[in-house]
Amino acid sequence: ILTGTFSKILMPGLRVGWVIAPESVIERLVQAKQTADLHTGTFSQHLVLEMLRAGFPDNHLPLLRAGYKERRDTMLAALAEHAPDGVSWTRPEGGLFVFVTLPKGMSAAAVLVEALKVGVAFVPGEAFHVDGTGTNTLRLNFSHPSPDRIAEGIRRLCKVWKNGLNTRRDELYESHMSYESHFPQSG
Repeated sequence: ILTGTFSKILMPGLRVGWVIAPESVIERLVQAKQTADLHTGTFSQHLVLEMLRAGFPDNHLPLLRAGYKERRDTMLAALAEHAPDGVSWTRPEGGLFVFVTLPKGMSAAAVLVEALKVGVAFVPGEAFHVDGTGTNTLRLNFSHPSPDRIAEGIRRLCKVWKNGLNTRRDELYESHMSYESHFPQSG
């Protein structure tokens, strides 16, 4: 079974996907989809069909790949230049995110509070670990900001990390502090 979405290659927010599977599986998927929300909007489906017929992805994908590569490379270079010792990160070959690991015991959720004060946001990594670990990890997105904004954002973020490491501020090192303790869910 293969699945995918057009939202990352055609336009964000376009909630049209695709599936390649045996007919019996597709029949069950259709039933599940109808139970969830009846069906995907007809206009969106026709929009995707016309874009595919016109060859839009063939022309557009190379531009996306080049733009994302430039942004990714900018982020990685800024991390290499500014990140303090003890911070590590992935070098993605696909996707739109760099995953960062902070020194053991440093809370990404607590760092987020400080990062927001300097205009930088990220997603704490705890949400991506089903076993409750990952409190010292975070996810950085490079798909939208310009390379200049990425470089400046990473410089600011690394300054927050360095301040936390240099002063060993208790609130940045309380490993028991979860994302929810900083940003409680409503409702």
